[in-house]
Amino acid sequence: MLPIIKAIAAEYSVTDGPDDEGEMFDRPALPSDRFPSPYPNSKAAAATNNGAVPPDLSLIAKARVGGPDYLYGILTGYAEPAHDIELLPGQYYNKYMPGNVLAMAPPLSEGIVAYEDGTPEHVSQYAKDVSHFLMWAAEPKLEARKAVGVKVFLFLLVFAGIMYRVKKKIWANAH
Repeated sequence: MLPIIKAIAAEYSVTDGPDDEGEMFDRPALPSDRFPSPYPNSKAAAATNNGAVPPDLSLIAKARVGGPDYLYGILTGYAEPAHDIELLPGQYYNKYMPGNVLAMAPPLSEGIVAYEDGTPEHVSQYAKDVSHFLMWAAEPKLEARKAVGVKVFLFLLVFAGIMYRVKKKIWANAH
């Protein structure tokens, strides 16, 4: 999986530097590089989004309780408000958002991405993909760390068994 991610990242260029002469330069992107913001600054972001600066979602999967489930709920929770709920211009009703009101327009809609393998093109599938990706982006080495943790646990279990037998043998003749 990592060579594919490296290849995709290398298709983009990022500004880096400064170099030895103090100049900024462009280089192929790495998987560890941040995604560039679509906005030049926070004021432009707020102006484009009804006065609210959109959150940086790169770590939101780890920052919120429920992580990817929280993101999935927010992305799929847009609905028509109940008749007794009045929204201001530029606000949207989301049944999973605390307070049920967002300034963020629904970011996903049916049919915006075509999957080569025939996966259904629904908002729920897109939200699942986005939330899984953001969890991976927040912690790309999670699977490797879990694998090491299992090996360490098994080693400690075997080591404890050996130490128990050694203790039994050493103290077998003690009264």
